[in-house]
Amino acid sequence: MRDFRNAKAMAQTLRAALATKGVKITIGQSLELIAEILGLADWNTLAAAIRAEKSISREKISPPPSAVSSNSFPPLSAALVETLRRAFGFASRRKHEYATLEHLLLALIDDADASAVMRVCSADLAALAEKLVGYLDNELKRLVIDNGADSKPTAAFQRVVQRAEVREKELGRSMVTGANILEAITSETQSPAARLLGEQGMTRQHLLSIVTHGTA
Repeated sequence: MRDFRNAKAMAQTLRAALATKGVKITIGQSLELIAEILGLADWNTLAAAIRAEKSISREKISPPPSAVSSNSFPPLSAALVETLRRAFGFASRRKHEYATLEHLLLALIDDADASAVMRVCSADLAALAEKLVGYLDNELKRLVIDNGADSKPTAAFQRVVQRAEVREKELGRSMVTGANILEAITSETQSPAARLLGEQGMTRQHLLSIVTHGTA
């Protein structure tokens, strides 16, 4: 079954089908129609989602054998997969060469599991989002590269996902969620993302207590 990753093939099929009925459209118009059918604003947005999916599949790494006894890790929740796509989309739309922890944290604000934890911590999500957008738009101009290539995750981005997977395996949990990723970011103490979480009162110990035990 085709999904959004097959958008170009779907557009070709649509264009051919319309042509048989005497309706001629351009390739660009068929791509825009497919984006609309899939519920997205335009082809550029859909293309960013496709690039993000490829980046996640290509770049996601497994922890080294020394970290755990086996390579069997709890799967990422569907919501978290969508959050990771959203993070890569934020980077791609800004033409950033790398997807950073700040792109990831901005995406986590709309992640149901992560945002629930943030609200328990009485975080001001609107203020956090505003600071993150300002940082991405003003402080990461050095990452802009207009060569059409997919955004790649930074080493810190990959470490955070890996750390969350390892922790959930150690705890015997069945799923890695956005809440786990949020807690894992706080270990990257030199990152602006961790600093912004700290400004909102979200320390590593605080988040670890909530995520692990469900208590503040």
